[in-house]
Amino acid sequence: MRWRLSLALILAPCLAHADPLTFQRATPLRSDLPGFGGLSAIEMQGPDSAIVLSDRGQAFTLTFDPDTRQPKIAPTAQPRPHRDSEGLAYAGGTLFFSYEGPGEIVTRSDTTLPTHPDFVGFHNNGSLEALAGAPDGTLYTLPERSGNPTHPFPIYRFRNDAWDIIGHLSRQDAFLPAGADIGPDGMLYILERAFGPLGFRSRIVRLDLNSAPLRAETLLTTPPGRHDNLEGLTIWQSQSGATCLTMVSDDNFLPVQRTELVEYALTETLAQDASCD
Repeated sequence: MRWRLSLALILAPCLAHADPLTFQRATPLRSDLPGFGGLSAIEMQGPDSAIVLSDRGQAFTLTFDPDTRQPKIAPTAQPRPHRDSEGLAYAGGTLFFSYEGPGEIVTRSDTTLPTHPDFVGFHNNGSLEALAGAPDGTLYTLPERSGNPTHPFPIYRFRNDAWDIIGHLSRQDAFLPAGADIGPDGMLYILERAFGPLGFRSRIVRLDLNSAPLRAETLLTTPPGRHDNLEGLTIWQSQSGATCLTMVSDDNFLPVQRTELVEYALTETLAQDASCD
């Protein structure tokens, strides 16, 4: 008993200071399919399948090999090709797409949702970048730009056929919202990115939607160049019980950038050999 107590005391500080997220893998994505690249959004369709969205209006399915996690890539339809498509979200079993210039959200069957008055005032290249959906059909979205470096980002919610603003995300350190998703815990996760002379930085924050006011908990902040231009975020639960965060990078169709999947896991869910495999 004394030995076990001593071991617990030794391990306790390590566990208390463990990083909230644990890196799992980075997987390059390469394809000669027309329009492949510029990936701005990702949404899991199950443990072995995902849909990714190019900002030039093309969607692709990824089917993962269960042993290697290397995906097969195939084109798939999306409602408005040749639009600046930025976000993906499943909500209530329906797949939604968000667009810039002008900002709007449509279903995969090409039904346009009602708009919020703010949407028409967004910058054409800075509007509905991040989109998240809940199982009950509720949608959440943020603009990429807030109109002023000192202004926070409004968080919009769509439910019962109407929009409201449930809170704001503070604007800090040049980070701008790029992707969002609802986790298995019901919390809103937001992927942000910033660009500087040394490359891209990424940050992930988590908000408890049941708290008032909303407060953002920072889970990850990467140094410049750790990853490329991460824009899309999807959160899923592996068969072993780990909560996995998969992100996709936008190469802007430039050879000096790379398209890849980057995966992290919530450290607290990695007990008893759980992983994102």
